[in-house]
Amino acid sequence: MNDVPAASDGARALLGRLAPMRVRAFSSLDPLAKSVRKITSRWPDMVSAPADQDRETLALNMLHRVRTWSWDKITTQKVISAALAVFDDERRMRPDLEPVRSFYLAELETRGPGPFLDGMARVYLDSFVPGALHTHRLAEGLRKRAADLGGRYRRLVDTLPTLFQPEAAPRDLASVMVGAEHPYEALKSIGISSPHTSGLTRAAHKIFVERLAPDLARPDARAKLFNWLAPEAGPVLEVGAGAAIEAVLAVWKNRTPPDALRNELTERIIGCWNDPRLHAGGIWPGFDPDLKSILLRWLTHQDMKFFCDVVTATQPSHMWPPRRDFWLQLYDDGKIDEAWVAFDTDALQYARRHLVKTEGTDMSRRFGRQKDRGGKTSLLIMRIGNRIVVDGCHSYRTHIFRIDDRQAPKLYQREYHCDEIMRQSKVWKAHNSIENWSQWVHQNV
Repeated sequence: MNDVPAASDGARALLGRLAPMRVRAFSSLDPLAKSVRKITSRWPDMVSAPADQDRETLALNMLHRVRTWSWDKITTQKVISAALAVFDDERRMRPDLEPVRSFYLAELETRGPGPFLDGMARVYLDSFVPGALHTHRLAEGLRKRAADLGGRYRRLVDTLPTLFQPEAAPRDLASVMVGAEHPYEALKSIGISSPHTSGLTRAAHKIFVERLAPDLARPDARAKLFNWLAPEAGPVLEVGAGAAIEAVLAVWKNRTPPDALRNELTERIIGCWNDPRLHAGGIWPGFDPDLKSILLRWLTHQDMKFFCDVVTATQPSHMWPPRRDFWLQLYDDGKIDEAWVAFDTDALQYARRHLVKTEGTDMSRRFGRQKDRGGKTSLLIMRIGNRIVVDGCHSYRTHIFRIDDRQAPKLYQREYHCDEIMRQSKVWKAHNSIENWSQWVHQNV
C-alpha cells in the first residue's frame, strides 16, 4: 500500500480557517398553511351555486352539449355549475337528464386532477341524500379518484376517511360535530365550506341532534347545539332546525326550567326562528303541537311577568299589587292560556330598556302599543278558555268578551285602543273592591 503524503503546513493552516459546516434548517410551514386556510375560508369555492332561476337553463344547455358533443365557449366553472343543477333535488331523477348524469360519471373516471374533480366532490357533498342512487354513483366514482383530489378535499378525506362511503359518512361526520365545542367552525376547518347547506351535513345534523338529545338538560350540550344552529360566524340554520328545537323543548315536557333558563331559551328561540304566535312560516309548520305548547306557555308566563314588572316599576298604585298577584296566581293555576301586552308610552320606553335582548329579536313585535288616553294606560290581553279578558293599569276596568264575539280584541296585534275596547265591552268590572272583583273574574271565566 502506498503511503499517503502528509499535508503541507500551508494546507493545514487553510483547512483550519474554514468555517464549520452547518445544516440549513427550513423555516416553519405553519404561516403558509395558515395563509392557505384564510384564503380557502374567504373564497371557499371556485364555483358559486347557481341561482334557482338559472338551473333549468344550465341543465338543458348541458344536455344539448352532451347530445351534440359541442364544447365550444364553455369553462370548467360552467360545467360544474350545470352539475350542481343536474344533481339537485329537483332534477336528479329526471329521465331526460340521464345522459348528462352519465356524462359526469364517465368523466370522473378519465378526467385528470384539477378543478373538475374538486367540483364533482362538491356536487357529491351538496346533493348527498342517504340511500339515493345518484349519491352512491357519485361516491363510487370519487372513491376511485380520492388520491387525485385537491388539498381541500384531501384534508376532508384525511379527517373523514369514510367520506365516499354513503352509509357511514353521515354517522362519522356527526361524531366530528359531537366532539367539537363549535361544530359549525369545526366543519369549516376540515374543508366543508357551507356546513348548513350541504346534503351530507344535513344528514349528519339529524344524527347529531339525536345523539345530543338525551343530554340537553346540561348547559354544555345546549351550548354545543346552539353553536351549531346559530353560530357566531355563520347564518342561522333553517332546514332541520325544527327537530333540534323540539329536542330542546322535549327535555322540559314534564318539568319546568328555572325562570332565568326559561327566559334565556325563549329569547334564543324566538330571536332566531321568530315568535310562533306572530309567524306561521319558518320552522313552525309541522312543529310538534305538544312541544310548541310548552314554548307558548313559556311565552305567556314571560309576557305576563314582564307586564307586571313594568307596571309595578312605572305605575305606582296601591291597587296594582293585589291585581298583579291575582293574575300571576291564575297563571300558576293553569287558567291563562295565552297573554299579550300593549304598553303605554312610559312603560314602552321602560320595556325597551329592560327586555332581555337576543340578537335578531324583532323588538317591535315583542309587545303592542296602547294609543288612547295619550298613551297613558297599559293593557294585558289574555285568553282564558273561551273568553278574552282585558285588564289595564290605573283605574281601567277589567273587560270580558266571548272569544267568538266579533268585537272581542284579538291577541298579538301591534296597536290597541283602550277606549274603543271599553265602549265595545258588555261585561266589565271596576277594581274598587279587590275581593269582589276577583270573585267576579272567577265567575265569568
